[in-house]
Amino acid sequence: MLALGIHYLTGYATATDAGRRDQAEWPPHPGRVFMALVAAHYETEPASIDVAKLTQWQEEHAALEWLEALEAPALKASDCDRREVVTSYVPVNDLTTPRNPEKLNPSAIRDALTIVPAYRNNRQPRTFPKVRPHDPNVFLIWPAAAATDVQKQTLACLCSKVTRIGHSSSLVQMWLIPAGEEPEPDLFPASSPGSHSEATHLRITTAGCLRELQQQFNGEAIERFFDFSARIDSVKGKDRKAIEADFEHEFGTKWSRSLTPPSRLRPLLTITRPYVRTMSVPDKTVHGYFDPNLLILAKQEGPNLGLESTAQLTDALRGALLKTCGVAPEWLTGHRTEGSPSDQPHLALIPLGFVGDEYADGHLLGLGLAFPRNIAARDRGRALRSFLYQQDGRPAEITLTLGRLGVWTLRQEERPAPPLSLRAETWSHASRCWASVTPVVLNRHAKSGPAEDRTAWFAEIAEIVAASCEHSGLPRPVEIDLDKTSWHRGAPRALPGPDGFPLFPRKPGTPARQQIHIWLRFSEKVEGPVLIGAGRYRGYGLCKPCAEPTP
Repeated sequence: MLALGIHYLTGYATATDAGRRDQAEWPPHPGRVFMALVAAHYETEPASIDVAKLTQWQEEHAALEWLEALEAPALKASDCDRREVVTSYVPVNDLTTPRNPEKLNPSAIRDALTIVPAYRNNRQPRTFPKVRPHDPNVFLIWPAAAATDVQKQTLACLCSKVTRIGHSSSLVQMWLIPAGEEPEPDLFPASSPGSHSEATHLRITTAGCLRELQQQFNGEAIERFFDFSARIDSVKGKDRKAIEADFEHEFGTKWSRSLTPPSRLRPLLTITRPYVRTMSVPDKTVHGYFDPNLLILAKQEGPNLGLESTAQLTDALRGALLKTCGVAPEWLTGHRTEGSPSDQPHLALIPLGFVGDEYADGHLLGLGLAFPRNIAARDRGRALRSFLYQQDGRPAEITLTLGRLGVWTLRQEERPAPPLSLRAETWSHASRCWASVTPVVLNRHAKSGPAEDRTAWFAEIAEIVAASCEHSGLPRPVEIDLDKTSWHRGAPRALPGPDGFPLFPRKPGTPARQQIHIWLRFSEKVEGPVLIGAGRYRGYGLCKPCAEPTP
């Protein structure tokens, strides 16, 4: 067991809810606590080569990577009294000042005066949501964590460096709870994400979060910018021109004194987990070959397209991935080095459409990347770094050229509260019942048709679907239903035509594969994403959880 304690020194907690700027966050999300540990870690990074300090810093880094990959912790946190939120108007400091004050002209002097609060007229609305917890102590508990002595000592040292969680006025003391003194939690991660309507959603960490925060903070690019600037100022002639050329090669622009450094992005953690006050006995959950933590790409610009455009969009996205990622690994391309098809699960590209709601119309809000479960987060990040981020660390705009359909631009989803269709749990939370959003493409042709013998046809198609489930690493369903119409409102029918779904693209000279919508019920809860059939890597056969039928 591992437990961390937090004491709010002033008796108040000041932190803005990531989803609503006019509300305070309480209890503190595990993701926010992790970010406080990361901030303390980087604020104490050794400035010089001190072997002892560098070793300690490296141990802290390793401990944070271990901590982020643990299962979501339970919490012990009291209720709180919430203060009425008042909007304040604050002068902002988003200004730059000249390098040579002695050469200021009158207009520059006027700009400089704006730094003085009395002369500022650019006040912006700000809120500082605050709560008063009934108990100023909060605890994060990992019941199954098995930390080594080195990890415990390192985390204890790191906790002692944390001074605040949330706003700078939210002062805290943080410590590692000694073994045997861990408190009993009263807020637990729900055993089945998405199944608790009254749950509190808290941001959590997953493997790779530390690297993601590093990229968002963009510290390396900023340090390189100022290092180049100092070197350029210190030399002249050919040496200066050579360094300026290196600067232009790295940053894509010519160096000048008026250049602003690369932007520092606000770090965000967007993966959430529902928490409940009573611990439920977890149902047995099984899963297929794909990781439930989808990488979501939200549409930024482009024409409104529906699910029927799945093939064009996933083909264009795959082309953009292969073009940007250079020598891509087998799990990304789906092919071995010599070009033959891989026999291992590989990256699947899926459409994220508005379905299942009373007003759903099937329009697409973005695309998702479903990774094989056995691919480590570090390997995913290494392969997709140039695809998702620019050289200066800012998120990249991903352009998809779709021929007669126009052009789409995408960006990695980072909003704290995106639309439901752009949330991984919408497509992944564990359920016994699933229904297709895009038609399932059958792996083989049926021997008979529904017009000849519908009973025999239904049994044969059901067996093909059941075998496809097993081929995707899923158990055999205990119940299967088939139709040309989806069980999710807004999804097109499985027939080609104006209101239907195009046939799955095929190689020239080969007959078209049959496709159909399915409804599945498993004996146990299945965690998604559920992708079935011959087109599962290109967006066909995507299923979404649905409610179990009432008796």
